Amino acid sequence: MVRGAGSGRAITALAWGACAMAVQAAEAPLSAPGNVAGLPSCVSADWIQFGRDEQSALLDEGDRRAVVAEMHSLYPVIERDGLPVSRIVLWRRSGGELVFVAAIDNPRQAGEACFIATVSAARFSMALPLLRKYLPQQATAAP
Repeated sequence: MVRGAGSGRAITALAWGACAMAVQAAEAPLSAPGNVAGLPSCVSADWIQFGRDEQSALLDEGDRRAVVAEMHSLYPVIERDGLPVSRIVLWRRSGGELVFVAAIDNPRQAGEACFIATVSAARFSMALPLLRKYLPQQATAAP
């Protein structure tokens, strides 16, 4: 866990490194939202596997930029560490929690991605509009 300076808010954050497996960019195109099967960690053999009952979608470029900007505002440590978030996945976990998964271009595998952080979407102003846009069947359950 990494904590922002004096904030007391915890986020799961991982740094650069090797990953065990990666999702091909062609399986999760940036231009079109859609279900994503899973993402490997950038630094360990961990893997976020999006379960059958769990909904996920890759945000388009404009929404990615907006989420990253708000993420930097809420969690300055992410911006301070200079991690170049190239993809954001919106994920409704089976327990109901709405999460943003921040991913980067895999430094070891061109054209692939790995995740560096997961952040609860509950504090983000755009969580509900993005839920309605990308996972409309899930929009009745608040973030």
